[in-house]
Amino acid sequence: MSFRFSIGKKIGTGFGVLILFIIIVFGATFLAVNNGITTFQENDKTTNELIQVLTPSKEKVAHLRLSLNESKQLAIQWVNDQSRNDVPDKLRLKNIITHNIPEIISDIETLAPEWKNEEDRQILNRVIGRIDTLFTIYEEIMALLPDIASYDDLFSSFQARFYVAQDGDVPVLAGKIEQNLLNLHNSLEKQEEDALALVKSSSVESKEKFQALKFYWFLGGALIICAILIAIFTTNSIVKPLQSLRHILISLSKGIFPKTKIKVRNDEIGDMSLAMIGLVDGLHKTTDFAKEVGQSNFSYPYQPLSDEDVLGHALLKMRDELAETERTLERKVEERTEEVVQQRDEIERQRLKLEDLYKDVTDSIRYAKRLQYSILPPQEVIRKVCPESFVLFKPKDIVSGDFYWFYETEGKSLVAAVDCTGHGVPGAFMSLVGANGLNAAVKEHQKTKPGLILNELNKFVSDSLNKGSDDNSVRDGMDLSFCTIDYQKMELEFSGANNPLYIIRNNEFLIVKADKFAIGSFEPGTHNYTTTLVPIQKGDLIYLFTDGYADQFGGDKGKKYLYKHFRDTLLSVHHKPMKDQHDFLKDQIETWQGSYEQVDDILVIGIRI
Repeated sequence: MSFRFSIGKKIGTGFGVLILFIIIVFGATFLAVNNGITTFQENDKTTNELIQVLTPSKEKVAHLRLSLNESKQLAIQWVNDQSRNDVPDKLRLKNIITHNIPEIISDIETLAPEWKNEEDRQILNRVIGRIDTLFTIYEEIMALLPDIASYDDLFSSFQARFYVAQDGDVPVLAGKIEQNLLNLHNSLEKQEEDALALVKSSSVESKEKFQALKFYWFLGGALIICAILIAIFTTNSIVKPLQSLRHILISLSKGIFPKTKIKVRNDEIGDMSLAMIGLVDGLHKTTDFAKEVGQSNFSYPYQPLSDEDVLGHALLKMRDELAETERTLERKVEERTEEVVQQRDEIERQRLKLEDLYKDVTDSIRYAKRLQYSILPPQEVIRKVCPESFVLFKPKDIVSGDFYWFYETEGKSLVAAVDCTGHGVPGAFMSLVGANGLNAAVKEHQKTKPGLILNELNKFVSDSLNKGSDDNSVRDGMDLSFCTIDYQKMELEFSGANNPLYIIRNNEFLIVKADKFAIGSFEPGTHNYTTTLVPIQKGDLIYLFTDGYADQFGGDKGKKYLYKHFRDTLLSVHHKPMKDQHDFLKDQIETWQGSYEQVDDILVIGIRI
């Protein structure tokens, strides 16, 4: 058989030569250029990392180490030096805790996502967690020793010194943080040195690589000439016939059958033309068959092109399956239609039933609110008992587990802020028990001493909830702060169950502590509540409260408001009129809460002497 220079051989020879030149020129050029560009990019990236990340990070970490060491020394000095809380060293410690260190940590957290070393970020996370713990200890020390007089309290002084002892929590925790920061600083310093070395070496390397490109310019010119010759040869012998077939295929892809007759050549393109003619005829038959089947004419005749015609046999199988599916669907549609009608009617009946139930429950709770509010003293009574005062009351639900109580007897003003177990309906039931217990202790048993009143209330709650019976024991109770104010003698008597009393005098806080056991948490007679006598002065600010304000989540990080923040807020507004204090505290907690849910009932009572 004579040699035949077929289309395949033509294409193979022409493009083989072209590809060979392309591979040589493109490969060499690509390697040189890519290496040079990569080197420049890495150099630029390393420089930016050095200037914007590594050096600032190292400096911030060093600054953080210094600030933490200073805070440790100031905390130890706070405990060891008996002084007022407005001396420069104590103010410096507060400023470091509230401003300096948080700002440094914020700057480091901004840079940390750009660090390449995951271990460095883990170290930073550990440092931040331990700093939060250290700050909590600092705040505990400040709360234990808030003023000069507190240093004479042996318990507070001993506990504070225990924190700052050589093996105490402050030195141990500060040492761990110092070691973490030292490791982080050394890691960042090593990365900075490596980056400087890489910048110096990569600049020289990239310059040498780009100088090698001159040789490949000549090869590029030869490649262009070769490509032109091959393109002319291919266009005349191959491309034009293929363009004709291409137009036909594009039309078929759009569902348009060719209107002109296809020419047949005596080569591979001719073989393709014959195959195209057969394809067009087969598509005509398939189209007609599909139209008939689509109109449910499943008896329309159709014959596959051959025994190996996969599409033809698949169409026949599809026709049979569609016929069976249509019969099945008709039966199921009839069955499902009847089911849907029945389900729709049942759903409508259940919806109407749920609406009635919801309305009944809501009406009951709103009626319970009216009952609960009936035990709360009206504004006239509050103004009579404590002329200059406010009550901030924000229930979590329709009804509340917190309630306030005012009463005047024997020339004395009795005030209580009570937090019953739970909130909502369960808390509201407990509040009714608490209010009745206070009324019984004061009005029936004629008690005016806060400690005696709380003892009576504990007995009343235990009897009301059958806490003396093991079978009926209910684990419910209440926390509260209770005070009796004698405006004539300028004396205040206080007793509390878990909740303390705040007094602001001359811009300083006095915290009167409560007993650490709740009402209803013990058998009557096994414990007695303590009554604390506190001399008061004109202008003193008295605050009673529950834990709802300090426990509210919110802010930028979704954390609790906390008692320290609460005290700072009271200190900032105590000089204002009582109504303005009420409005400010209400706006402040709502702003802090933001989009977060209210977690508990909120109650704050303020009284100006």
